[in-house]
Amino acid sequence: MSEIEVRHLSKTFTQKDLKVDALSDININIEKGDVYGIIGMSGAGKSTLVRCLNYLERPTDGQVIVRGQEMGELSEKELREARMKIAMIFQSFNLLQQKNSIDNISFPLRIQGRPKKEARERAKELLKTVGLSDKAKSYPSQLSGGQQQRVAIARALACDPDILLCDEATSALDPQTTDQILDLIRQINEELGITVVIITHQMSVIQKVCNRVAIIENGHLVEEGKVVDIFNHPKSRAARELILRDAHGDNHAFMDPVEEITEGKKIRIVFTANSAFEPVVSNMILKFGQPVNILKANTKNVGGVAKGDMILQLPVDRKTRLEMEDYLKERGLEIEEVED
Repeated sequence: MSEIEVRHLSKTFTQKDLKVDALSDININIEKGDVYGIIGMSGAGKSTLVRCLNYLERPTDGQVIVRGQEMGELSEKELREARMKIAMIFQSFNLLQQKNSIDNISFPLRIQGRPKKEARERAKELLKTVGLSDKAKSYPSQLSGGQQQRVAIARALACDPDILLCDEATSALDPQTTDQILDLIRQINEELGITVVIITHQMSVIQKVCNRVAIIENGHLVEEGKVVDIFNHPKSRAARELILRDAHGDNHAFMDPVEEITEGKKIRIVFTANSAFEPVVSNMILKFGQPVNILKANTKNVGGVAKGDMILQLPVDRKTRLEMEDYLKERGLEIEEVED
C-alpha cells in the first residue's frame, strides 16, 4: 500500500467568470520512506498539489488516499485528526514571533492538551534533534534563517507525524544553509522513517536529497520516476530545461558559453565517479584530431552518487561525430542530444 496515492486529481479555481485549471489529471504514488520531490517553475501548480495532499485545498476532481484513507470521505473532525500525522514546513518558517524556540515547538502539543511539562520535555528532545539545544530561549528575531527553519522542523515533528510536507522550505536560504537543512531532512527521513514530500523549483534540491521526483508543468504531470534515471535520461522538455538551467551543485564549474554557435551538433554527456577517472574528452580530441567545444561542465551529488555532466559541441562532419559518440558510449558515458 502506498503512503500517498493521488488518482486523477484536478483543481480548478473560479473567480467571477474566470476559470483557471491549476492541476489537471495528476497521478502519483509516494511509497513509505520516500523522499519524494515535486518540481516545477513558478505557477506550475506544485504548491497547489502539496496543499491538496493534506486537503488544505480540496481537489475539484480525483482522489487523495493517505495511508489507506480517502481524504475526501473524511468528516471535518476526522480530517483534523488525519492532518496531525501530516506535518508541513514553509519557506517563511511561520514561527510565532512572541514565543521563544521551546514554546514554539511546544505549541502544537499544548493545543492537543498535553501537560506543559510534558510538552516542554518533548520540545527539548526535538531541539537536540535539530542541533539547537542552546537556542531554547531564543526568539525568532534572534535566530538566523537556517536556525528558524530548524525550529520550524522541530515544531513539525512535535506530534510524531508519518509524513512531512516541505513547501519551498529552503528557497529563502543561502546555498550552504540549504545543504544543511537538506541534510537534516534526510537524517529525519532515515532515522525516524518519516516520508518526506519536497516542493521546489530547484533541481539541485531534488538531486541532493530525493529518491523520486514528479515534474509539473502548467498543471500537468510531464515526467515522473527515479531522480537518477531522470538526471541521466530526461524525457520531457521541462525536465531537460530544469537540469540544464540549474547552476548549483556540490562542486560546480561553468564555462562561459561561446557567444555564437552556428555549426556542430550539441550533446550532453553524463558521467559518474567511476567513469571520471580517465580524461575522456581530452583523449577523444587527441584520438580524432578534431576540436570539441565544452559549452558547460558541472559536477553534483545525485541521490548520494557523484555525478557530472557536460554540454559538448561536436564537429560538423557526421562520420567523425558518430565515431566520437561511439567512443564516449564505449567508456560508459550517457549521451543525449541537446536542442538550442
